[in-house]
Amino acid sequence: MKLLLAALAFAAAALADPVGVNGTWTMTLHAGHDIPTPLVLKQQDTKVTGTIRLPTQTIGQLVEVDLTGEFVDRALTLSGTVENADPPATVKIVGTMKDDGTLEGTLAMHTHGVPWTAERFKERKPSGF
Repeated sequence: MKLLLAALAFAAAALADPVGVNGTWTMTLHAGHDIPTPLVLKQQDTKVTGTIRLPTQTIGQLVEVDLTGEFVDRALTLSGTVENADPPATVKIVGTMKDDGTLEGTLAMHTHGVPWTAERFKERKPSGF
């Protein structure tokens, strides 16, 4: 009986916290130097939508790109179009979720690809001041 209860508790915990990409991520593009950028994802079943803020060729300027894709068997694929680029550019993001819950992969635009890593955004707790 105790074994059955333990198995049910384990199954309930697994269902309550499934592996997924829902949430806000701190993505780092590794392009000669590290470029942090926010990645916000919403997952429903295997379908994923979201946004990424990418740097432009103008220093300090970011452009927000809408993304669509999927997350299946720990593999993430996303794409979106930078509409105000001349000409419009397609962004393709592929990656995998590692055992520690972080993501890593490649972001490609035109013919250029950059490796990236990402971890879930951790909200800072007030220091008590």
